[in-house]
Amino acid sequence: MSVRVKLCGVRRVADALLCAEAGADELGVIFAPSSKRKITHTEGSAIRDALPAHIPLVGVFKDATLDELVSAQRSSRLSALQLHGVRPPSIARDLRAALGPSVKLIAAVHVRDADSLSAVAALSDFDRVLLDGPQGGGSGTSFDWTLVTRAREHFRGELFLAGGLTSRNVAQAIRTARPDGVDVASGIEGADGFKDPTEARAFVTAARSVNSEGA
Repeated sequence: MSVRVKLCGVRRVADALLCAEAGADELGVIFAPSSKRKITHTEGSAIRDALPAHIPLVGVFKDATLDELVSAQRSSRLSALQLHGVRPPSIARDLRAALGPSVKLIAAVHVRDADSLSAVAALSDFDRVLLDGPQGGGSGTSFDWTLVTRAREHFRGELFLAGGLTSRNVAQAIRTARPDGVDVASGIEGADGFKDPTEARAFVTAARSVNSEGA
């Protein structure tokens, strides 16, 4: 299996570059006003400018309006939009009409138990579902990884696993959940809240080790 690695919550150009050098397949930047990792459109644009062109930049939002999403995508040239919180039923169709098919759309679902997976069935207009811990993005809380395989009964697109992942547990998480990708923010941060190069490299290496097993 080949699992993609998304390193999220990048706030500085320096952190974006170290995550790229660590081998990330995707980087995430957060525009949600309530997040301690939030950045501005100007900062997002600077990060995009600094990154190699082949690395997608994913914008993370919570309760954002269509206008806010379109504005952020255009200013930071985002490859994908990851939506948390309130999502109007037509938001995916409206975004495709405004931005075209090349921008990937991701819906986040907070998983508490098997009943939480019922929300996944209504997300067929999205390209990817991110299954996150019960307390939401960046909280570092996990859930039962076996539920990821059960979510495939409800969704045909990509399934990414997030919530409480670190370099010490990501390999086992991948073996158990068999996701299309893994997503980490707090698990690769140092005491200062910025990305730690050693942790970022260790996380990517651990995830790649399962790929090499042919699991």
